[in-house]
Amino acid sequence: MCSSSSSSYALSVLSNVNQALYPKTMHSQEDAGHTVHVADLKWLPLVPSIWIKVIKLVPETGEYTIMVRAEPGGMLPRHRHVESAEIYVLKGSGAHPQAGAFVAGDYVSESKGAVHDPLPFHCETELLMVSRGPSAFLADDGEDMYMMDVDMLQALAKAAETAV
Repeated sequence: MCSSSSSSYALSVLSNVNQALYPKTMHSQEDAGHTVHVADLKWLPLVPSIWIKVIKLVPETGEYTIMVRAEPGGMLPRHRHVESAEIYVLKGSGAHPQAGAFVAGDYVSESKGAVHDPLPFHCETELLMVSRGPSAFLADDGEDMYMMDVDMLQALAKAAETAV
């Protein structure tokens, strides 16, 4: 069942996430933290019908925080978590082949080394993902096709900026 409600808790979490890639979207005092105005960030294409917003990148550790928006019919490709990730479901629903079904308000923990089959979305779904490191998108034979990591996310965001 698709849910269109959005959690105010999730929005407050988003408003407190800091990031360095989009300094124009945050306010800060030295060492006091940052507020990211996520609504001002652009949706960037990841794969057909799957979009992301880059919220925070930590090149020193490889960690990143993104929002993921899947349109109905979108499919997240088969992937492997090189490091663990945590996901909060903001809107919609899905059925992860390995981690189980989820709806708005659910929390999903993805373990280091976990391999996940393609994840189809049947309704518009938004997720907040905090990853401790890269995820490898996999070919049918299990070989790495490409990495979603800090470098890839920086390049994607910069390409979108120059296209404007």
